[in-house]
Amino acid sequence: MIKVDWNYLKSPLIIFGIAILIAAGLTITGFEYEQAQEVKYQRALSALRSTHTNYRKLVNDLNLLEQYRTIYNGYKKSGLVGEEHRLSWVESLETTNQVLRLPRLAYSLEPQGEFRRPGFVERAGVSVRSSSMDLTLGLLHEEDLFALLEGLRQSIKNLFTVESCSLIRPGYSDGPLSTKSTNLEAQCRLRWMTIDAK
Repeated sequence: MIKVDWNYLKSPLIIFGIAILIAAGLTITGFEYEQAQEVKYQRALSALRSTHTNYRKLVNDLNLLEQYRTIYNGYKKSGLVGEEHRLSWVESLETTNQVLRLPRLAYSLEPQGEFRRPGFVERAGVSVRSSSMDLTLGLLHEEDLFALLEGLRQSIKNLFTVESCSLIRPGYSDGPLSTKSTNLEAQCRLRWMTIDAK
């Protein structure tokens, strides 16, 4: 049996024990530090994802805003929003008539007024205005009326409604219809809309 000299091994064992305690302390401290850094990393990663989401939302909102601005500027240019473009309405009517060559076309525009309809409520900051236009038309046949309204709709991007139209056949006879003079007379009232957004 080997005899161990504990006095000789005492110092190395103490140093070894202290080294083990220091190593265990460093391991525990390192583990806790790693856990704390993992928590910070997860928080930073979550903040980064949230920032990316907010950035994507912001980009989408800016794109949407640009689309709405383009549409709004188009409405403003056409006269649907802002000042009414009475001259463009008349020009559009006359341009359409140049294509159709109606035997008779007369019009009158009333001053702009408030748009009133049962159940219609304006939103705050938005005022809807309208101007009535009375048309007196000499037509070769009924289709001319629809062609005139469709021509107006296509040539101008403003909003108008047909409030009323009446057709009569003056001097009704069984004879053939004329290809150059009035066969039907129409009285129509259009209402041109304008939105004033404050």
